[in-house]
Amino acid sequence: MTMITRRRFLAAGTSVAAAGLFTGTRATAARAPDIRIGTVFPTKTGDSFVRASVNDYIGTAGRIGALLAETQLGTAVESQGASLDVLFTTSPTADVAIRAGERLVETGNIHALVGGVGEGQAQVLADIAARAKIPFFNIGETSDAFRREALSPYLFHIEASDAMYLDAMGQLAAREGLTRWIVSAGTDDHGMALAARAERAASKAGCTIVKSLGVPPAIPVYYSQVEEMAEVEADVIFVLVDYLDLFPLMVQMEEQGITTPVLNFPHTITQTRDFFAASRNRLPVLNPQYHLALWEATDTRAGAEDFNLQVRARYAEPADPTAWAAYHAIKIIVDTVLATGSTEASAMIAYLEDPATTFDLAKGPGVSFRPWDHQLRQPLAVVEVDNDVVWRERELPTRIAIGRYAGSLPVEQPGSDTASWLDSLGDGPEED
Repeated sequence: MTMITRRRFLAAGTSVAAAGLFTGTRATAARAPDIRIGTVFPTKTGDSFVRASVNDYIGTAGRIGALLAETQLGTAVESQGASLDVLFTTSPTADVAIRAGERLVETGNIHALVGGVGEGQAQVLADIAARAKIPFFNIGETSDAFRREALSPYLFHIEASDAMYLDAMGQLAAREGLTRWIVSAGTDDHGMALAARAERAASKAGCTIVKSLGVPPAIPVYYSQVEEMAEVEADVIFVLVDYLDLFPLMVQMEEQGITTPVLNFPHTITQTRDFFAASRNRLPVLNPQYHLALWEATDTRAGAEDFNLQVRARYAEPADPTAWAAYHAIKIIVDTVLATGSTEASAMIAYLEDPATTFDLAKGPGVSFRPWDHQLRQPLAVVEVDNDVVWRERELPTRIAIGRYAGSLPVEQPGSDTASWLDSLGDGPEED
């Protein structure tokens, strides 16, 4: 029996819009409809256990982005004679996210849902949105398996995929002349999937994996794996383990005397300023010079600087990637409703799937959703860590200065089709 994946489901034109259930008719009414958007973020409200408290960093950033969107974008909606209401809920775990999402659907009369920060939360919220037949915008889950297996035309991804991040890591390594890789990844399902996809990233970048190591998750000692690394000559080590295993593994690598440059997989939590500071403190030798991120708080390109300054001025925080993702998920919803004149899911999804639709998200031209997996095609930021800045957690200037925007990937190809060069990151419709 052949399994129908989400990628094949959408690429074959069997999404609701393509099946003719969505009309996608552009509205001509003068007044836009009122817009209600539900958000689910793991923000701290009291004492919490370790895994939830880690997600508080990125959850709080998401809440900041959504608050800013409600304030700024609400004005644009009001100018059309309508209103924008963003509803906020807190979800430290996936179980709590279920209750929050169901409550928003049942009592909030929402037209779209935004969330997915924290383990398992995107999956449960996507299910809730599909049952309610409203769009869900994932801003925190990178898993390619989730993208393949969630057969829902209502699901859209703002967060980049595993494949996109791995391809960007490959392009960055090739740019720096680091062509011989050691790949260390977890032995759980996600880790093995990352290791397998890294082979494709190496091939696309013209690089070679000289050693691949399985790293069992959640164990205190990695000396046997570290000794294997030390015996191999390579230009770079790709560390693709779970974020909870990252420091235990890399501290032991330093203790073994390994000095080979490292590139870490950009988990959502490891893209924050707080992680940069912790990594710099705990890894004086192996702290990566470069990180990849969905967004960078020091980007000064058109539109980017204004967004970053707004976050700093209003909330005294750097604009971490989840803040960008939450704000721009809401902006996409607002732009879509204003363009179609409708909050009906059918009209919204038809517009989002339209190949001619692009969005201004402060990331340059051509940002749009891929038709085969509803992934936002977009460039990713390269962040260079400043090892000399004195870190003071409560002082905003030092929180910002610890990282510096160092360009983006893929590098734009003059004269080429924008969608084509952006699609050099991630999997195509034929790659299940």
